[in-house]
Amino acid sequence: MDIQPQIVDLTFSDNDDDGEELLSLQDRILLMGKQKEGNKIHLPSSPPAVKKRFHSVSDDESGDLNKEVEKIKSYFDGSSGDELPDLKDLLNIHHPAISPESDDEFKIASASIPKKVKKTKAKLDTDSEKEVAKLERLKLREEKKKEKELAKAIKASEKEIQKSKKPDECLKGMKILIDQSIIFENESEDIYFALDESNIRYNIEENPINMSVIWYRTTVDVTVENGEVIKLEKEQLENVLVLVIPSENFIKMVYAYMQKSKGKMANELTLVDYITNIKIAFPQMDITCTVVGLDKYQRSVKENDKCDIEMKKMVRQVSKTIIEEATTEVQIQAFVNFNFLNTMRELGEMFVRFSKAIAEAPQRREKQAQKCLAFSWYADADSSCPVKIGKDGTGFIKLWQQQIQQFNNVGPEVAEAVVAKYPSLQILMEAYKACNSTKEAEQLLQDIVVRRNYGPLGTQRRIGPELSYKIYLFYNSRDGNQILQR
Repeated sequence: MDIQPQIVDLTFSDNDDDGEELLSLQDRILLMGKQKEGNKIHLPSSPPAVKKRFHSVSDDESGDLNKEVEKIKSYFDGSSGDELPDLKDLLNIHHPAISPESDDEFKIASASIPKKVKKTKAKLDTDSEKEVAKLERLKLREEKKKEKELAKAIKASEKEIQKSKKPDECLKGMKILIDQSIIFENESEDIYFALDESNIRYNIEENPINMSVIWYRTTVDVTVENGEVIKLEKEQLENVLVLVIPSENFIKMVYAYMQKSKGKMANELTLVDYITNIKIAFPQMDITCTVVGLDKYQRSVKENDKCDIEMKKMVRQVSKTIIEEATTEVQIQAFVNFNFLNTMRELGEMFVRFSKAIAEAPQRREKQAQKCLAFSWYADADSSCPVKIGKDGTGFIKLWQQQIQQFNNVGPEVAEAVVAKYPSLQILMEAYKACNSTKEAEQLLQDIVVRRNYGPLGTQRRIGPELSYKIYLFYNSRDGNQILQR
């Protein structure tokens, strides 16, 4: 069998014809040994590519080559006593990118592999920490988003509550409960017509007090539960009660009051006792009593011949004076008010007015409290007709007159008399300075004549020393806590 010639390149030059770098002799020998054992060595790509040159060799050269290969084998098999290849050379073979030149560099190069393992573990730990931090950031972002949405919902709810307190909106939250006994009265449907025209909500129910009307307010409360805004609507009973007294019952109770005031025994309950019992049962209620069509009822009883004789007797004896006495006593003892109306339509309109007043009451009380808190020192003057000051100075005299009217028991006539004598405060102060003594200044205004009505029925009087002293003390005292009284 013909022996195939081995194709090798043992050129010892460092560069070939093309100028590319070739492997060293030791590298070539190791390469050939590995090829014989059937192993393939993949050279790293970091050094410059090795260009191999193939040519045939003679048998003598082949024998020399086999000797070199056997020598290399002996190094690895341990059959030779020579030293093993240097670790630096092996490191250079397997890692040609690393070519240490000193022992320190070699130690650093040999320790590179464990460091990579440590770096891999550190990288895994860092990745897990980053993942945890990312989840925490997402969770925090989600919480902040929920807090922002919650704050927005709370703000919207508060805005809605404030809007419901406005005069135009607060009436929508009111509801009237009308006792079912009222619907049996004559022309009672006119009450509901008046309420429907004003868009007032009402229900016909059985109230605790017969023939009574009460009000409920629908309030909205906002609470936060589990990160959500919950609106709760509640119905709050107002402390206002309107008591509708039928004309017949009213006449009987007033007649019983009249009999009792004369020392006689009365079979019927008196008006005072009837209202007082209700007030005791409901002390927190502000009661308003209404009587509808009393004059019409009295005329009908007097003109109707078929009416009960006893009832005619009561109507004839119960005069307007007796009615005023009975109602006045009730107002003093039970602190109630009385309204006498002609028709049921007027009663329905009264319910509308009451509904508006009750709906706006909290806002008015709040404004009054803020006003008193901010201007507790300020004298509360009448603002029904404010004085406007023109650019030409018109209005100052009227303003000066209203300032004098702030004193107790000082009416327009007295203020006009003072203004006629002293048209401005500056003129009055100059008159005080011109006085020779304090007593003279205190009596400066006492002789000013005040006229009441002109003509033959007109009267005159003087301001007097007391008011003159108060006006002097008010404008000349330097003590802010001075009492305007002797």
